[in-house]
Amino acid sequence: MRNKIIHIILFVLTSVAASAQDFHMSQYEVASQYLNPALTGMYAAKTSSYRLYSDYRTQWLSSSVKPYNSAFLAFDKPWKKRNNNFGFGACIVNDNAGNGFLNTFNLMVSGAYDIMSSSHRQHLLSTGLQLGMVYRKLDPGSFTYDAQYSGSIHDFDASLPNEENFSRTSRAGFDANFGIFYKYTDSSRSVHPFIGISVCHLTRPNESFTETKMKAPMRFNVHGGCEFWIEDKLRLIPRFLYMNEARASELNIGMMTYYRIGDTQYEALLQCDYRNKDAVVLGLGLKKHEHIFRISYDVNASQLGSYLGGGGSFEFGIIFSRR
Repeated sequence: MRNKIIHIILFVLTSVAASAQDFHMSQYEVASQYLNPALTGMYAAKTSSYRLYSDYRTQWLSSSVKPYNSAFLAFDKPWKKRNNNFGFGACIVNDNAGNGFLNTFNLMVSGAYDIMSSSHRQHLLSTGLQLGMVYRKLDPGSFTYDAQYSGSIHDFDASLPNEENFSRTSRAGFDANFGIFYKYTDSSRSVHPFIGISVCHLTRPNESFTETKMKAPMRFNVHGGCEFWIEDKLRLIPRFLYMNEARASELNIGMMTYYRIGDTQYEALLQCDYRNKDAVVLGLGLKKHEHIFRISYDVNASQLGSYLGGGGSFEFGIIFSRR
């Protein structure tokens, strides 16, 4: 009976995700193009010639169904032309919601421009645009429906007709995202505040699998924080992320800590975030120059944790930069 309850809960969550929400990343600043296209090529602009980065998330491992998996892979490159800083990049996002329930695939290209690059060296103010396609597919056979409940066996019988009207099991559409980002970058100062705003799904592509048209809701992101340098070995970055999509919202607050190990070129990373009414995120990592490897775990703090045996989510992030 407990397994049936878990299946029902995850089915409801999948249905909500299909109609209202994108997935989220705990290491959201690693998946920077997914967060805000204005970041494309901007973090690497002063130290690297290009950057490859990836983030992989798997959640609900302890449940009796296939885990939910999300993967992000991206490339970006800064480009300078006549004292103007540009950034170009592309990213692939693939999200699998459960045992074949729903798959979402995005292929996007991004461009960003530092508006103040030619006049204010102490400030970064960039804007970015992202264009591409979103492809979604659904496996109706992975679900059970009320019409398939059999009174003779007091259980669901998948061989019975589901009496649902799926006109298609996949759909592709054009998608567009826009963002703006600001950071104070004066290297002679020890305090560097930053803030960004992005809007996703500007084109609101149709995501319905039936004859009824259903447009994707726009997702609004606001993220910010402040980088504090404590001498040369310690950096503290309190930060936040707020997302809103349709009637769903999410607030993340936390701290990233970087500490240089002795006289080496390595920095240890510590992540501690709280996702409101959902999870506590704890993470560790190692940084050398602009190369970063990170691992984090979401400790479930919601009521869902009691059904999943306390199981949370693992996430792995990698950034490789060529200097």
